[in-house]
Amino acid sequence: INLQKLSKLVDSFAPSCGKLTSNKGDLEDLVDNELNKAADAITAAANHLAKLKSKPTDGYSTYELRIHGSILDAAIAVTNAIGKLIKAAAISQQEIVQAGRGTSSKSTFYKKNNRWTEGLISAAKAVASSTNTLIETADGVLSGRSSPEHLIVASKNVAASTAQLVAASRVKADFMSKSQESLEQASKAVGIACRTLVRQVQDMIKNRDQEEERVDYEQLGAHEFKVMEMEQQVKILQL
Repeated sequence: INLQKLSKLVDSFAPSCGKLTSNKGDLEDLVDNELNKAADAITAAANHLAKLKSKPTDGYSTYELRIHGSILDAAIAVTNAIGKLIKAAAISQQEIVQAGRGTSSKSTFYKKNNRWTEGLISAAKAVASSTNTLIETADGVLSGRSSPEHLIVASKNVAASTAQLVAASRVKADFMSKSQESLEQASKAVGIACRTLVRQVQDMIKNRDQEEERVDYEQLGAHEFKVMEMEQQVKILQL
């Protein structure tokens, strides 16, 4: 399975907010299922990314292999962290419902707190969607269709959607809740993984720029070499 197919798989599991208004009678199952599907999809994404590392690498230079490997490692770390985050969110929302519903049913609680429920599902959808974009962008960078800068933006969007999910849970969570604390820690882990990915890409950009600026002096004629030497001396004097 390639990264494009994988991104479609993740997207197919992403929660759909539109279902909320049309299936209010099944809110209990809807919320639980959406979070669980998102967690399963992210875990599948991480597993498939890991398998990509064992694919044939004929035709790549040592430098390209190192760059591709570092990006895949960082992307796998992000998806693993997101999987743990969504599972932590599922546990947290179950605790919130259990504490807040009293003698009423889960479905009644979700209906009574419909805005919070919509926010929770929307946040879960944002995490799954941003992860989908991250996978698509990583595929684009590795295949040369997207610039490394796009991957930095995608990684930052993952971190932002993670914060949205944590905030949605925090609204209803009890003070000093252990499950909420676990969710907060999972969110920090996602942030660390995203920053690591960004650093890997920034190193890739730096190496790319240095490679573009490198000049093959052996191919220069005497006149061209002298002109370049003079230009460098001028730049030194201008410092």
